[in-house]
Amino acid sequence: MNKLFLILVLSFLFTNGHAQQKWFSSIDLDFIVPSKSEYNYSFNNVGTEINLDSKSGFAFQYTLNYLLSNKLSIGGLTGIQYQNGADFFMYKIGGNVKYYFVDSNNVYVFLQYAGNLTVNKAKFKKGNNLRIGIGFPFMKREKFNLNLNTFYEINHFDLSGSKPLVFGNETPESIFFRSYGISLGIKFQ
Repeated sequence: MNKLFLILVLSFLFTNGHAQQKWFSSIDLDFIVPSKSEYNYSFNNVGTEINLDSKSGFAFQYTLNYLLSNKLSIGGLTGIQYQNGADFFMYKIGGNVKYYFVDSNNVYVFLQYAGNLTVNKAKFKKGNNLRIGIGFPFMKREKFNLNLNTFYEINHFDLSGSKPLVFGNETPESIFFRSYGISLGIKFQ
């Protein structure tokens, strides 16, 4: 995955003027509010699920995209996210697809998938993030656009071998955060 990202960055830096018009990047700051938090665990080899109190989260994300056509782009993404409540801090690496209704400077829908990585294995081992949303450019300039995005996302975390979250004597298995969010972004052209 790191080699792919390096190739994308080097391609971006060393392409000619015409090809550079097809490449663009964006930076987003996200505010995330879980609508449901499902904690799966077992106690005495009996599995069960409970809903936990939901608390907001924050994320920062960078994407590098390539226009396949006037209405479709694909890209890679990287970022960080913090989920309050469960106190999860994660790194995200993945990809996205964007469909523009008119052209690449107007309203679009997007789908993204990213792996959630951590350095604190006591919290969670690994995870996945799936996000679908819509973006609205609200200020357009020659070199950049300011975008407002709304989205729905699902975060899954594998808790095998991690510390219990609720009772202290359960065996954690997984947790799902189903969330709505809003983000403010800058698209560099």
